[in-house]
Amino acid sequence: MPTLLDVITIEDLSAFVDGQADGDLAEAIEELDLQDDRCAETLGAFMAQNALLHRALDPMTDEPVPQRLLDLVRGHHQGRN
Repeated sequence: MPTLLDVITIEDLSAFVDGQADGDLAEAIEELDLQDDRCAETLGAFMAQNALLHRALDPMTDEPVPQRLLDLVRGHHQGRN
């Protein structure tokens, strides 16, 4: 008989770490995290990776969009009209 860890996918764990898992899935993963060392280890690795990515990439969200990209998008949009 498959365990919960056998039916929870990597995508489910990624959604959980990103705060995007629905209530039932989030509850199942939280319970599994408490009961299964393998799941806890995997979640820990996902959370560490997520933190590294945020530290590396979040500062870019405050940077202005380069003018050449804005011009490119505007030109593409104007070509559709």
